[in-house]
Amino acid sequence: MPVKESKSKKIYRSEKDRMLAGVAGGLGEYFEVDPTVIRIILVLLTLFGGSGILIYIVLWILMPSESDVNKTSDDTIKTNAREMKAKAKSFADEFRDLNFAGRPKNWFGIIIIVIGILFLTDNLGFLRFHLFWPLILIALGILLLLKDK
Repeated sequence: MPVKESKSKKIYRSEKDRMLAGVAGGLGEYFEVDPTVIRIILVLLTLFGGSGILIYIVLWILMPSESDVNKTSDDTIKTNAREMKAKAKSFADEFRDLNFAGRPKNWFGIIIIVIGILFLTDNLGFLRFHLFWPLILIALGILLLLKDK
């Protein structure tokens, strides 16, 4: 009787199917599910309690990328933290390039839209703002820590 060789599956962040860090793509490949389903679940978790963003960030830090799957966990965390810092800086640079500084009307419009979305989701029962604001503080703290000195 032939002996089957057991090939253990490893979980990793996808390098082919990624929108931000490849977390949903990697989870989709691991669980053999469409990554869009994973993304929808993360969005729903964010809307119903706010944990989707936190889960995504934690997985981004802990999961190795596809090419780094054999690295040690310490190396993975260091590499992922550098990648996260680079993505945050890139996002900040792109946002800065929008040149909102010279257009206070645009800032006011963005603030009004964000407040409207928060009140709408709160009224519809999707999101309880009093549960969500700590995530905003966490995100701002991370951005301040990642900001170049």
